[in-house]
Amino acid sequence: MASDLNRLARLALYLGAVALAALAQANDVSTNVPTKVSPALQSKPKPKIAVVIDDLGQSKNHNTFAALKLPLTLAIMPFTPNAEQLAGQATAQGHEVIIHMPMQAEQQPQQQQGVLDEADTKAQFIATLSAAVSRVPQAVGLNNHQGSKLTAAETQMQWLMAELKQQSLYFLDSRTTVATVAEHTARDYGVATQRRHVFLDNDASAAAIAEQWQQALRVAEKQGFAVVIGHPYPTTLAFLQQLSSSTLETVDLVYLSQLITAPHQVDVAHSTAD
Repeated sequence: MASDLNRLARLALYLGAVALAALAQANDVSTNVPTKVSPALQSKPKPKIAVVIDDLGQSKNHNTFAALKLPLTLAIMPFTPNAEQLAGQATAQGHEVIIHMPMQAEQQPQQQQGVLDEADTKAQFIATLSAAVSRVPQAVGLNNHQGSKLTAAETQMQWLMAELKQQSLYFLDSRTTVATVAEHTARDYGVATQRRHVFLDNDASAAAIAEQWQQALRVAEKQGFAVVIGHPYPTTLAFLQQLSSSTLETVDLVYLSQLITAPHQVDVAHSTAD
């Protein structure tokens, strides 16, 4: 009788141990099941804004823009007195440099030295462009200064893009006219390109600049990014100086090259926002 009770006790202990092991295994399996995260809970990438400062090189005071601790793209006019010095300083400070190339405007009927003009021969056109590139060798791209007439000229834009392709420079269409053919010609020629979405300081008052920045934020939020062009005005400098981490918590400031679309890549941002 006693031996039977002992056998039953040992069996009960064994079965209990098996049950506990099975339970532990079940719990372990359940904890290793990957948890599916709802798309709504995944972090959304912050929109990006590239700030380009045009018209640089005419004054030594423009060095203050190169000293800013922000990722700026500095567009330097190649034939200005301080172009070479400013390009060197900007690069040393970690900024991106592009050539701000003078181009013929509608209200500019006469040819001017150092300006790409519709009346240029192809040889003259390429010589002027080559001289600009040699003045700012740090440049990784080029955008137009003025150019409301020239950027609407198909032949001259073909000349330009062929040269930029050869020099491995990207192109930013500042869009100084709605008739521009520059951007689509760049794509046709396999030149990496992008367009301006917002002018920051056509009205250089502090209030207007703040409102244009809000417009840039709206464009960036809608399409994921925006290209903003400003100028070396005191109010523009003051605005950029006061940008803080709290101001930028909803957006990433980036260099223009980070928003340049590859050749033949469909642009998701055919925005006309100004």
